[in-house]
Amino acid sequence: MKKFLWFPMLSLFLLSVAVSGCLKDDCDAEHFYVKYDPVFILPANLRTTIQLEPAKQMEQPGKIYVYGQYLFVNEYENGIHVFDNANPSSPIALGFLPIPGNIDMAVRNNLLYADSYVDLVTFRLDNPAKPEMVSRLENVFPHMGFDANRGFLVKYEPSEVVERISCSQATGDQVWLEGGLWVRRDVALSSGAGNSVPGNTTGIGGSTARFTLGREHLYTVSETDLKVFDLKVPEKPNLGNTVHIGWGIETIYPYDDKLFIGSRNGMFIYDTKDPLNPRQLASFAHASACDPVVVEGNYAYITLRDGTKCESFTNQLEVVDVTNILKPNLLKTYPMHHPIGLSIVNGILFICEDDEGLKVFDASDWDKIDQRLLDHEKGLTTFDVIALEKEKVAIVTGKEGIYQYDFTDPKDLKLLSKIKIENK
Repeated sequence: MKKFLWFPMLSLFLLSVAVSGCLKDDCDAEHFYVKYDPVFILPANLRTTIQLEPAKQMEQPGKIYVYGQYLFVNEYENGIHVFDNANPSSPIALGFLPIPGNIDMAVRNNLLYADSYVDLVTFRLDNPAKPEMVSRLENVFPHMGFDANRGFLVKYEPSEVVERISCSQATGDQVWLEGGLWVRRDVALSSGAGNSVPGNTTGIGGSTARFTLGREHLYTVSETDLKVFDLKVPEKPNLGNTVHIGWGIETIYPYDDKLFIGSRNGMFIYDTKDPLNPRQLASFAHASACDPVVVEGNYAYITLRDGTKCESFTNQLEVVDVTNILKPNLLKTYPMHHPIGLSIVNGILFICEDDEGLKVFDASDWDKIDQRLLDHEKGLTTFDVIALEKEKVAIVTGKEGIYQYDFTDPKDLKLLSKIKIENK
């Protein structure tokens, strides 16, 4: 009898040791992590005079902007490529403006306004081949903190590492170690933790822009706020007002005297009749998703997509009736693959569908858009598009480069040129 009791007790003991050993192995095993190191920039390194440098290849293009015959392409957080695009079949690289922290831009009356981390810098473009920096407005954009010895904390730089993590350090998907935040590799990857122009002219930005111009003012959006810069002295912008909108603000699109602001949870419509004091007219809620918006006539077109910080599984196009600007009304929703930027000209709707390329629709009847696919440019990954009405040219940003298409016949787009990205 004693022998019978002794055996299961020994078995239980050995099992508990085995289990604890397995748990210890799991806790101390090697894990792949993405480490986010803080990046600082000293004011002295940020606030230097910026001059045009020789043209260079694009590596990570971001926003695009068209001003007359000129095309400006953002090199993410590094500056702006300047092209003479008088002939879209053969754009000429004029040079590169090295602007630290640059993401967005806007141009009006031969003046280029661009962000540089926390500052707003202004360049004169009387000769776009020789931009001249004329002013800097300091500390007007958000930052993550300031250290007296290291300067502004502007971002966290990811890098993949392998570490042996103990039980005491592991806290789900994130772990804090010396030097910064570490996020489990699969979680990080899944979350994404992307000749002078005469007269009184304003350029054209894409649907993912955070800068726009109107009524002698520059409007910019951050994660939470709408900022209004007074351009009465165009070469020296002044921050005139900051309007709190909410959370998750992403894009801004001007139409007539209105601003259509896209957020992760909806669209906001602001009136700019008093340009220094924009007034909210209405809001339109949708599922949480990344959200560019464009407007033509009585209709707003919104693309919703999943991925990155949007925390959504929604991929669709929404058509919203804005005839009554005070009461936007959802007309129809179309399922999409993964729509990002979009543009509309005379009822022709261009949608960047990520790795499914560029799709062109006849949107003259909002109720039949999915039945009227005019063209589909496949074999490229696309992010944003600007369709130029007069030139009949669509400029598309993609993973492999900047594409320009002739859409004289929207059923048969003709590739005019491609500005390649380095090693693409």
